[in-house]
Amino acid sequence: MPWCDDCSKFWNAPELVADGACPSCGRVLVARAKRRTPAAAAAPVGAPMGTPVGQPVDGEPAMATAGDAGSGARTARAKGAPWHFKLMVLGVTVYMIYRIYWLIEWLPKHV
Repeated sequence: MPWCDDCSKFWNAPELVADGACPSCGRVLVARAKRRTPAAAAAPVGAPMGTPVGQPVDGEPAMATAGDAGSGARTARAKGAPWHFKLMVLGVTVYMIYRIYWLIEWLPKHV
């Protein structure tokens, strides 16, 4: 799903202009490929043509995958969790601490 930094919005593929540009600001978000060759089919999504498979894309840091022990240096793009997921995890953690506290308060009175 392409993200436009200028508009701060995600766009679905059908909503984009024919050349892969943002409908509101005109910034090119997705380069449309005419046809995929077998080499291009093996390339990671978002990798520019000519990038070897397993290499980091656009200077992003690489991280090892589970199958790397002893098999060449296969890498994938490292990407963190979105901010709203982290906020949700924090909220669930605080709520669970609250519920455990009240369980500890309730237990001696009712057992």
